[in-house]
Amino acid sequence: YISQLASQGIDIEQQSRWLNAVSAYLSNAQFAKISSLPFVKSIQEVITYKHREEPKQRFSIQKIHEAAGNKYTYGNSATQMTTINAVAVHNIGVSGQGVLVGMLDVGYRWRTHEALKDRHVIAEYDFIERDSNTANSPNEVCPDEDSHGTSTFSTLAGFSQGNLIGPAFNAEFMLAKTEYNCNETHEDEDNWVAGIEWLEANGVDVVSCSLGYNTFDPGQGDYTYADMNGHTATTTKAAVIAARKGVLLVNSMGNEGGNSWKYMTSPADADSIISVGAVNSAGVRAYFSSIGPTSDGRIKPDVVAQGTNVYCAIPYDPNRPSSYAYYQGTSLSTPLVAGVAAMILSVRPELTPIQVREALRNTANNAATPNNEYGWGLIDAYKALLFYGMVISTDPEISVTQDSNNLIGMYIISKTLIKKDSVALYYSSDSGHTFTNVFMQLTEEHDSITHSGKYTGVIPHQPSGRAVRFYVQAGDANETRTSPYNAPVRYYDLQTGTMTVPREKIPTTFALEQNFPNPFNPSTTIRYALPAASHVTIEVFNLLGQKTATLVNEEQMRGSYEISFSLHEHPLPSGVYFYRLTTESFVHTKKMMIVK
Repeated sequence: YISQLASQGIDIEQQSRWLNAVSAYLSNAQFAKISSLPFVKSIQEVITYKHREEPKQRFSIQKIHEAAGNKYTYGNSATQMTTINAVAVHNIGVSGQGVLVGMLDVGYRWRTHEALKDRHVIAEYDFIERDSNTANSPNEVCPDEDSHGTSTFSTLAGFSQGNLIGPAFNAEFMLAKTEYNCNETHEDEDNWVAGIEWLEANGVDVVSCSLGYNTFDPGQGDYTYADMNGHTATTTKAAVIAARKGVLLVNSMGNEGGNSWKYMTSPADADSIISVGAVNSAGVRAYFSSIGPTSDGRIKPDVVAQGTNVYCAIPYDPNRPSSYAYYQGTSLSTPLVAGVAAMILSVRPELTPIQVREALRNTANNAATPNNEYGWGLIDAYKALLFYGMVISTDPEISVTQDSNNLIGMYIISKTLIKKDSVALYYSSDSGHTFTNVFMQLTEEHDSITHSGKYTGVIPHQPSGRAVRFYVQAGDANETRTSPYNAPVRYYDLQTGTMTVPREKIPTTFALEQNFPNPFNPSTTIRYALPAASHVTIEVFNLLGQKTATLVNEEQMRGSYEISFSLHEHPLPSGVYFYRLTTESFVHTKKMMIVK
C-alpha cells in the first residue's frame, strides 16, 4: 500500500502499522486520486494540537529531614518517595532492575545532568527531526524544549545521592521524543503512535507518558467529552493496542481540573492502562488534576501520586550539572507511578499489564470506594509489590570477607511463612553449565512470624577474572521462586551484581518452524512465534486426519516459544504425521516423521 502511494508522488510523513494508516500532505488532485484507491478506507484531516503549558511552578528549595536507616539518601526527593512508600521497596533491594522502561515526551537532556548521565539508556529517537538526538540541538527554535522530558525522566529514574532518587533508577530506558511544544504542530498524535510502536517493537515493559490531547487549533475540530470513550482519539486507539500486546502504559490524566473542560485528556480515557491523577504530600487532590469518569462511564483516574512540590532535574544551565527545581502537574505524578510499576515487574516480570494495574489499585488507600477524583487512591509501592505473593530482592548486596569469600545478601519478604530450609544460593563458575548450591541464613529478621528478612549466603573465593553467575531460590507456603525470575536463563554477575536478561526481538508475524530433529526418535522440538497474545493450540494428526496428541491448548503472551514432543508421553508408531498451530487469526501445518 505504501509503495502504491509513493508511486503517486505522495511523501509519507508518518505511518502506523497498528492502525494501518499513514499521514501525508496532499494536494486537492492527490486527495481525489487517493480517495479512489481500493485499499483506502477513509481520509481524515490530521488534527492540529495546540500545546498548553502545564500549571508548573518553581518553588523555593527546602531541606527535607529524612528518616534514619534508609539504604539511600534522597535529599529533597524524600517526600515524594515516602508518600508512595517507594523508600521501603528500595530498602529491600528492588529498584527496577531487569525492566525496560520507555518514555514518551518532548525531549530529554540527560547526558549532562548528574542525576541522569549514568542511567542505562539503550536507545533514543526524535520522531520530529527523525534522528537519535532527543536533547536540544544548537539550531532549536525552542531553547528549553527538552525541559519537560528531563523533569519527568528524572522523577522516574534519577539517581544522585542526597539530591534526587527516583523509584526505578536501575531499570533500562528508551526515550522517544514525539512532541514539539514551541508552537502548533500537525503530527503530535501521529508521532505519539509511531513512538509507542517503536517502543513496543523493541520489547519495552512499561511506558511512562506525561502528554495528553483534547483541544486543538481553531477550525481543526476539538475532541469533545463524548470522545473520551476509550476508542475514538488516535492515541487512545494505540494505547489499547499497546496494552493488548503486553505493554503497560502509565499516562497522566491531564491538568484540566481547574478549568471548564475538567475531564481527562486522551489517551488517559483508554481501558487497560493506568491513568494517573495528582495529590499533594498529604494525599489531598491537587486542584488542577483532571477527573473522570470517561464518557462511557468508567472510573478515572486509576490511581494518584504526589504531583505538587515534586523535586526533579532541570536542564536550563548546561554548565550546572546539579540543577533541580520543584514542579507540579500530573506530568510528575505519572512517572512516580510508572517507576513503581517497574519495581513490581522487576520482581514479578510474568505479570500482565492488567495484573500490575490490579496490584496498584487494590493496595491504594481508596480501594474500597473508588471515585472519579482519586480513583482507587494514593498508591503504596510496598503493598503493591507483595500483592501477588513472596518477593526476592533484585539488587543483591555483595561484599568480600577477609578471607576473600563473597557474601551475598538478598531480602526475601512474604505475608506467609517462608521455608527457611528452602532458601539457597546457586553459583556457577563455568558460564552456567553447572551450578553449586549453598544454604542461606536469615541474618536480619524483619518479621519473626513469616521469617521475612535478609538472607545471606557465601560464594567461596574465585580466581581473579573468572566470570561467576549466581541466583537465589526460596519458597513459602504458596510458591517457590527464583531471583532473577526464570533463573538460570536470567542470572546475576558476581562482579557487578547486575542482572542479565536475554531479550528477544518481538515477533512481527505468526510463524511455525520445522521441527528438529526430523525424522526423530524419541523426541523433537517445535518452535513458533506469536506477534500478539493469542489462544494457541498445537495438535498432531496422522495421515488419516485423526488427532493423536494435543501439545498446547492455552492463552499465551506474544513472544517466541519452543516445546518438546516426546514419544514417551505420546507413544506413536513410525510414520508420517502433521502438526498444526492454530490461533484466532493464523493456522499453519507442517509435516514430521517418526522413525523407530
